[in-house]
Amino acid sequence: MNNSLCMISIKVQDIEKAKQFYCETLNFKVERAYGDEIVELNLDGFPLILEKVPNPNTLVYEENSQVVIGLKTEDIQSDILYLTEKGAKLLYHTPQECPPGHFTVIEDPFGNKIELLEFAE
Repeated sequence: MNNSLCMISIKVQDIEKAKQFYCETLNFKVERAYGDEIVELNLDGFPLILEKVPNPNTLVYEENSQVVIGLKTEDIQSDILYLTEKGAKLLYHTPQECPPGHFTVIEDPFGNKIELLEFAE
């Protein structure tokens, strides 16, 4: 098999609300729209696809198999404060320890989870 990673899709119920969250809160940029139900975003050259679906994500972060996007940070504590001020839903309001460093988890308006990771030096 000859393949390469080309994008990750996030299923959302409302494209405009999703664009607002991912662009205004997480600093993604809109690259292009493919009609009214699919939008391509970009962060540091990595494409993320928002795709409209009828139902929210109901998976429990700690209990279900799932794909989780990870965003790297250099200062998790200040990002937690920033996200709190932006009204983002955090599963953990203090950095959690993990083998590579520290993390927290953000939930988008549709129940999708995003890990914020600060790697130990």
